[in-house]
Amino acid sequence: MSLLGGFSNKTAGCAKKNRKNEKKESAGFCRLSICCIILLLLFSAAKKEAVAGAPSGMTDIRVGLAALYGGKPQIKIENTRLGLGYCIGDVYQVDLELSSRTGFVFTPAAGYYYSLAKTYASYENAERVAAVIRNLNVQAWPVAVYRNYWRVYVGGNATKEGAEAVYGKIKDRYGYRYSALMADNGHRVLVQADGYSFLIDGQQKGAYPQFKPLTTDAKGVAAVNLGSRSYRGRMEIGCYGKPSVTAVNVINIDSYLYGVVPCEMQTGYEMEALKAQAVCARSFALMKVGYRADSNISRAYYLEDTTSSQVYRGYGAEHARTNRAVDETSGEAVYYNGKMVPAYYFSTSGGSTENVSEVWGMDSGYLLAVPDRYETEPEKQPWLITYTDDELAAKLSARALSIGAVHSVTPQVMTMSGRVYLLKVKGGSGSTILQAGTIREVLSLPSTKFKVVKRGDVPDAVAVSGAGQTVHKRLGECYAVSAGGAVSALSGQLEQYIVAGADNLMNYPRSAPKNADTWYFYGMGYGHGVGMSQSGANGMAKAGYGYREIISYYYSGAVVGQIGT
Repeated sequence: MSLLGGFSNKTAGCAKKNRKNEKKESAGFCRLSICCIILLLLFSAAKKEAVAGAPSGMTDIRVGLAALYGGKPQIKIENTRLGLGYCIGDVYQVDLELSSRTGFVFTPAAGYYYSLAKTYASYENAERVAAVIRNLNVQAWPVAVYRNYWRVYVGGNATKEGAEAVYGKIKDRYGYRYSALMADNGHRVLVQADGYSFLIDGQQKGAYPQFKPLTTDAKGVAAVNLGSRSYRGRMEIGCYGKPSVTAVNVINIDSYLYGVVPCEMQTGYEMEALKAQAVCARSFALMKVGYRADSNISRAYYLEDTTSSQVYRGYGAEHARTNRAVDETSGEAVYYNGKMVPAYYFSTSGGSTENVSEVWGMDSGYLLAVPDRYETEPEKQPWLITYTDDELAAKLSARALSIGAVHSVTPQVMTMSGRVYLLKVKGGSGSTILQAGTIREVLSLPSTKFKVVKRGDVPDAVAVSGAGQTVHKRLGECYAVSAGGAVSALSGQLEQYIVAGADNLMNYPRSAPKNADTWYFYGMGYGHGVGMSQSGANGMAKAGYGYREIISYYYSGAVVGQIGT
């Protein structure tokens, strides 16, 4: 049966020795000489982090669209045809088909309501009763509660007194019985379409309905259009206890990865690097959320579409190369000692990855520091960030770390990979020590692999030993010897010189600030440094390594395995 031209009932049912080894390790480097060999480089962008949980079966996952559609006064689905249904036990079915030429607008339905005592098995039945009550010049709506479970609410008034006045109009009319007055429960949503509207109440059964697109585009893809972005899968929109609405994309894991991999890695990277990224992103997501598709009003999602989890921009961000990488690694994840593990990754290491214990203070047998020898074309170049005393003080004060005027900034403890583990900042009214993971966050630095330079420092001074003596020189006074033997003076335009050792890179800034109140933070790399370097993975792929070898290298002792086996 069809009503208002908009409805019809429906129940439907992602190391071995390399053969090309030698030439990659020196690619992109120049040599400096003064009785020693020093290699030069120039160097980029970070990524995310994960948590725990384990998958059990291949269904859908929930992704909070926090970047654009979290905590909004309203959200509009632009599609003109949708299926409304509930996901129960990870099984979804369409219960009701909806049509609207103008799309569907979702807003919080705060206020006071009375509910008819009777329940209804369909929208049509609930809407018939609501229409009768509206004849009394009051607002009445059919309300989606659960699969084949509808009610009728009357009121929606902002005040208790206003709702009670409405009750005076409906009391003892038509023989209907009503509940006691219901206050706002933080889980009611008003859905407005072309010519009709209805409510959703997520509290009664602890679930919101999910909306599925009923039409496809020219490529045969069904996507939910939210205006700025579109998404495969289904869309759940609820209040989740807040006076706003938030969109949650319920989607198959690989369809989700289609919108993640091109946002987390450059689509022009080597295919084996893209495959490694797809496997790592799959492990990351599943260890964060497992497989969960059912609605949960108390926790809308565990995985979101920002750098807090993994950047995900939906259907519009997809690329043919990254889709291929996802497809060709479907069902694969990273395993260590027989268990799936969160595969942390980041953009650029600056010469070496980091032990997880030096960043987040936890132990792990597979998240160990490894030399990043193949990161010869880093996504993030060496960087320089400048702060004045006042700017540093403001950064600290914003985190309730007020120390007055800054007097000194001193790395106290360094990790084996050359990152700052403890940074002491001393001021006129006290001092504070920033540790590992908080340094980047508090000071807005790309990584913790940096050197602090103040006025009067000679940051590029080195001691060169040979022929029975040690000479102290500045790198700017040295010469570079190319792989072909050509000798040239070092560029005086560089901000810093990058020196390559056997298992890492070191940076030597070229200059110091001229002002006494200024601090230079010269650094390398981008990201937390734990797990796979995306730039390094691309370098390994160019050198002939496959995605399984790349993963086994960056995650010590880990392997790529099939989910559920």
